[in-house]
Amino acid sequence: MMPEKTPAGVSERLGVRIDPPYLHGAFLALNAVSDAFFLGDGPDCIRAKAEQIHGRHDLFSTLLSCKGEHRIHYTGVDVFKVAANIEGQIVAGLRRIAARPRCAAVFMGSIPMCTIVGTDYDRILREVFPGGSKPAFLIPPQTGLSGDWLDGYAAVLAAMAEGMDLSGGRPGPEKTAVIGYLMGRNEGDHKGNVAELERMLKALGLDPTSIWLSGSSYEALRQARHAGTIVSLPHGRKAAQVLAERLGVKLVEADLPFGLEASRRFVERLGRELDREAQARKFVEAELAGAAPRLGWVSPPLKGRRLAYAGDPHYAPGFAEMVEGSGGEVFGMILTGAPRHLPEGARSRLAARPRTAFAPLQHEVADVWFGLRKKDADLLVGTTMAVEFIRPETQWLEFGYPSDYTHFLRNEPFLGFRGGLGFLSRLANEAARGEVLGPSRA
Repeated sequence: MMPEKTPAGVSERLGVRIDPPYLHGAFLALNAVSDAFFLGDGPDCIRAKAEQIHGRHDLFSTLLSCKGEHRIHYTGVDVFKVAANIEGQIVAGLRRIAARPRCAAVFMGSIPMCTIVGTDYDRILREVFPGGSKPAFLIPPQTGLSGDWLDGYAAVLAAMAEGMDLSGGRPGPEKTAVIGYLMGRNEGDHKGNVAELERMLKALGLDPTSIWLSGSSYEALRQARHAGTIVSLPHGRKAAQVLAERLGVKLVEADLPFGLEASRRFVERLGRELDREAQARKFVEAELAGAAPRLGWVSPPLKGRRLAYAGDPHYAPGFAEMVEGSGGEVFGMILTGAPRHLPEGARSRLAARPRTAFAPLQHEVADVWFGLRKKDADLLVGTTMAVEFIRPETQWLEFGYPSDYTHFLRNEPFLGFRGGLGFLSRLANEAARGEVLGPSRA
């Protein structure tokens, strides 16, 4: 493996990172747009990356199909053919995909091996779909080897925000689009999060016109053109800014409502920014009053316990706040994303914590994390990738992307007030189970 070009603060040392690659994030985004199709310039490993999501992380994914009606396609170019002129093959592939009855939008991308050849994909898309006959978007190429899954996800949203037809919009002051939610899968945890985001907006008298992303259709995403306000979430800041500028409407940047306190701040910020402070105050008071008596059971299992985290850096601050607010302690954090994804303040606060690293190489954290024992941490909360690397000898709970062994068939959010209670109950249950039954086995 060659050294990575990483101007944003990740080291250039050799090794395997605990950090999903760029195309995984792009495919998570495509997975969350129900009628989007993709053509990748590259070999069959492109489709293999979709297999990491379809039926594995997401039981309800439609990226692939047993009938052969896949939404992920590839040109088949390999190292022996990469220098050949295959424009005709690309054109034929795009036309074939666009003709599928379910296809409402076409996305195209390339792996680095093909990107460096310099094929003018933008021109090809314009020629195949003149005058926007079919919505078509080029996913920006990964920069060297430095892009990660969070870059890939954000790139799909930004491509749509820049190229989507927004004509016919009728913005209203109460109409609000949420841009930048990471729709990790089409299961009940993320479906529940979408419902909870909509519930919080409606409590302020707002009309949630569209959530990017939510597992809905491309046309449902176009409803954002009617928004009078764009609420920006961390996984799509650029897309939110572009949409707000194109529509000429207000942009409100908010943090993830992950945890009760974070949800309070989220609602209060919207209330201040949108002149709905009375509604915000009333809603927050009611939600916290309803949560208070339910928290009595949560604190005893978590008090004095040490919890470790390995996952999306955007969720790390909320995780620490919930654990420490319940009397627990954070042992350390493996953050599966580069530092650049967080604003400087949040990045510095996390980096200052003991045993915390952004997108580390496996050998850099092996001595501390491998075979994590109960004397170090009572509970590891992490992705499948992290759990399978760490092989903990203590209790563990799957959370984030990927989560191959934990699935949700009904709505069970982890965002918002309801999600905060639900996530705390999961933590407390696993901590209590660990005390009685001993550690889970990875």
